[in-house]
Amino acid sequence: MEENIEKDARDLSIETRAFIGGRFVDAIDLDTIKKVSPIDSNPIPSIASCKSQDIANAVEISQKAFESKVWLGTTPHFKKECLLRLASLMEKYHKELALLDTLETGRTFKNYYNDSIPKAITTAQYFAEAIDKYYDHSIPPRANACATITKEALGVVGLITPWNDPLVVAMWKMVPALLMGNSVVLKPAEQSTYSILKVAKLAQQAGIPDGVLNVVPGYGEIAGKSLALHQDVRGIFFTGSSEIGKKILTYAGESNMKKVGLECGGKSPFIVTKHCKNIERAAQVLAKNVFYNQGQICSAPSRAIIDIDIKDQFIDHLQKETRKYVPANPFNINSEVGCVVSKEQKEKILAYIEKSKTSAKSVFVPNLMRDPIPGGQYILPTIIEIDDPRDTIAQEEIFGPVLAILSSSSSEEALAISNDSKYGLAASIWSDDINEAYYFSRNLQAGIVHINSYGDDDNTVPFGGIKESGIGKDKSIFAFDEYSYTKTTWISFDQHV
Repeated sequence: MEENIEKDARDLSIETRAFIGGRFVDAIDLDTIKKVSPIDSNPIPSIASCKSQDIANAVEISQKAFESKVWLGTTPHFKKECLLRLASLMEKYHKELALLDTLETGRTFKNYYNDSIPKAITTAQYFAEAIDKYYDHSIPPRANACATITKEALGVVGLITPWNDPLVVAMWKMVPALLMGNSVVLKPAEQSTYSILKVAKLAQQAGIPDGVLNVVPGYGEIAGKSLALHQDVRGIFFTGSSEIGKKILTYAGESNMKKVGLECGGKSPFIVTKHCKNIERAAQVLAKNVFYNQGQICSAPSRAIIDIDIKDQFIDHLQKETRKYVPANPFNINSEVGCVVSKEQKEKILAYIEKSKTSAKSVFVPNLMRDPIPGGQYILPTIIEIDDPRDTIAQEEIFGPVLAILSSSSSEEALAISNDSKYGLAASIWSDDINEAYYFSRNLQAGIVHINSYGDDDNTVPFGGIKESGIGKDKSIFAFDEYSYTKTTWISFDQHV
């Protein structure tokens, strides 16, 4: 079975060109980005390397589609049916989409097939079913006047999506943007482009008119920057590092003050107090959420803050759980964890680990490695216990399978450590004292707070952070607000009529 999965991936016919105006086209200068799979460092198909002129062409075509109202002018029901057809087509090509993402990113086929691709599909279904229940508003009428408050499409919307969960994040942004009537130019991460190019073609088959959805592969510092700076792009929405998010804000200001949405980095705290009755369960949840994708999740709980009274017991449980997340062949159907996305990412993570050893109280790495593939970018999960909450390992986003453990002696100290961060994406509090749990939930500086859980949510709730973790929200009915602007229309009537 495993050999068949890998063979199926290698035998795929992979589209690598840009999708602009309903056609696959090469970059104007015919330049490409050479690629290797992080699984084994073997070459995989190169992708088009779009540059400023390619972006300009995509935006021009997208703008013409918007102005023609070929999509904007259709009913919510029509848009809904198109997106539901897209979801059905994605279900039809479920395995192929999972294979494409596995080959390109090294995350396990099991994870893509069982988790990420289904989430991407249900995202399309959720937003499609929601759009005709998303109402505008009116003020209470006056004797001779009334007013409506409507949500209007922005126009051409630029989306820049990450490599760590390619289709899920793309669908979080692309679907509500389209349903609000916008035209979209999407720049995927150069590390993970194959699957969204496949979805772009499926969207055309589903009935989305040519020019309404365009996909432009390329480097972020070239294609992404050009998209963010373009004067005819009215909104730019990005998921990635806080460093690049700040640049996106600058580009928006330097161009046309376009609307900006950012979902950026995190250093999320996972707090376990002495009032937690099931520390074994807490350890299980922590290990899964920080290690299951080699730590390549923006909301990963990469800081554990454990009450000093239970710390040793908790760490014992955690070390046992960590052994479940040793990396292995991503194409093995039983593998929970694959590799990191690139050699560069691996070297960055290992440098953090080496630097942290000089100040660490202890370092735990499982003495295991299941059938690693030569040339692949695999890192063992690493737990580093430290004393100083200001240590680099506790402050900077590593985006790898590295967990920093700190201890606390009171709720106040645990809260202070948690909030002492430039990030504010997610947080978790484990306690069976309802008063303590409520105290933390109200005072943690995070966009998402989990109580006795982590990572549990669905499409009905918003996702996004505060501080340097970003601006705006993905998911939920509130996402429609991101891809629109609010218009007030005041209507006065003749008093004598």
